Amino acid sequence: MAETLHRKLRLLQSGQGWWGFQSDQQALEPTCLAVLALRRSRTTGLELALQGVANMQNRDGSWPAFIGDKPEGSWVTSLAVLTLIATKMPSERVQLGVRWLLDARGREASWFWRWKFQTVDKSAQFDPAKYGWSWCPGTTSWIIPTAFCVIALRQVKNRGVNETAAVVERIEMGISMLLDRMCPAGGWNAGNGVAFGVAYSAYIDATAIALLALAGHEKQPAVQASLAWLVKRLPGCPSPYSLAWGVLALAAYRDVSPEVGKTLGRATDELIALIDRATGADDPCTAAICALALDAAAGDNVFEVRA
Repeated sequence: MAETLHRKLRLLQSGQGWWGFQSDQQALEPTCLAVLALRRSRTTGLELALQGVANMQNRDGSWPAFIGDKPEGSWVTSLAVLTLIATKMPSERVQLGVRWLLDARGREASWFWRWKFQTVDKSAQFDPAKYGWSWCPGTTSWIIPTAFCVIALRQVKNRGVNETAAVVERIEMGISMLLDRMCPAGGWNAGNGVAFGVAYSAYIDATAIALLALAGHEKQPAVQASLAWLVKRLPGCPSPYSLAWGVLALAAYRDVSPEVGKTLGRATDELIALIDRATGADDPCTAAICALALDAAAGDNVFEVRA
């Protein structure tokens, strides 16, 4: 089944080496995810894609979301760093990307926005002293970009690419932000757990990506509650994209309890059935995440962050 997905990804690749959300796009997110899924087979097409990712890097070390996008960079820098690490590309570009990640932060990191969220704008209930990363510069921290940046920096540290105090500090701050913004019933949605006095519901993909970033912190009550939420909600998920992210997360926690392992097996079987029926796995991001999920279920998790 994984090889079926690999063939699909190769067919979806453009002649210039890119993947996009649409056929004529040159987008970093689907390209990086496809490269990660295909990284074990270093074909000419894969090398072309890798060279395109490397050449797309901005001078400040960041990556834009699309060819022709604004030069300020965006959250996909973390995904590019992960891709270059996984494919053993030259470390100079990784180091530049890491430098940008260390400098990037949600706007609540500044004293003005922190004061505003603490005194004037209290509609969203979170601790602005605990900040992560935003989708694009100049905006507030969000769950998914923060989780990806934590994953990237934890891999950077664990692999000896950069073990400085600055990397450790940003990892710890990102983890504290994720723990602070969990939904009251467990799991995470896109942003805050509570706003306007209302407790928000969690999303499977956001919860799974946050749990991947938090692997190794199983003793945290927030992690335990969120893992329990995912174990309960994942079976029967009709979306292969969300189901695949759930499989990736449970694969990182399979040794925590027999229930996690059992749910991982059930969710993997459900994912295979959805792919076999060609249900919703036609875009490159979904096909790549599904392939990576099957790898993780078999013991090869590209988002692994444990040392």
